[in-house]
Amino acid sequence: MSGWPEAVEITAETVLVGDVISVGGRPLVVVDLVLTTRGGRRLEFATGEALTLHSRSRLNATRTSGRGRR
Repeated sequence: MSGWPEAVEITAETVLVGDVISVGGRPLVVVDLVLTTRGGRRLEFATGEALTLHSRSRLNATRTSGRGRR
């Protein structure tokens, strides 16, 4: 059973598969994470789109509580 969604601040270090990020008012679900140079991560979304988070980037996202943390 899923937990409740909660608003979280994410960085390249804390983002998890399954996090939902709103970009341009559209909710995008993270389906894969790829480590990039200098501590960044490329987030790949269910839509096929991608977004690169640099090591100092901070975004707001929604995460389902109770999910296993990495």
